[in-house]
Amino acid sequence: MKKVLFILFTVAMIITSCQPKTKVVPVDLNASKSAVTELLDKSYSAFNARDVNTYLLFFTDDALLCGTAPGEFWNKTEALKVVTNVLTDTSLNVNLKVNKREVRISKDGNSAVVIDQMFVNFISPKIQIRLDYHLVKNNDIWQMDFCSNNLIPYNEDLPKINKALE
Repeated sequence: MKKVLFILFTVAMIITSCQPKTKVVPVDLNASKSAVTELLDKSYSAFNARDVNTYLLFFTDDALLCGTAPGEFWNKTEALKVVTNVLTDTSLNVNLKVNKREVRISKDGNSAVVIDQMFVNFISPKIQIRLDYHLVKNNDIWQMDFCSNNLIPYNEDLPKINKALE
């Protein structure tokens, strides 16, 4: 009996000691938040400067971009066409300026969710837009892999909007 217990104890010690040691890397959430904020600000600057190619560099190659209409689901190539059409129309006032921003960084520091709210006059000067982003960090470089644009009217305006749509 003692031999069996000794063998089990020895096997348990060997298994325990052979486990890989995981190194916990501390994440500076404030630095990540600053980097994500800087990336989004640069993307809006490129958009406002009508620089489509720079603007789309901030997105991953497999990004999903959603517009404000139900059928607007675009990959990066399709978004290039849409954004190019928008930005080549010089009659549109493209001046994206964030009114409210919320940034959430994952605990491992490798992804983030950002919510920006703003008025986009060429879409609607009276209804705000909420842009929801998901960002990923690859080799210390942040990029957006998801963006969804949403109209966000005030709740008290919904009856007026519904009435207008009758």
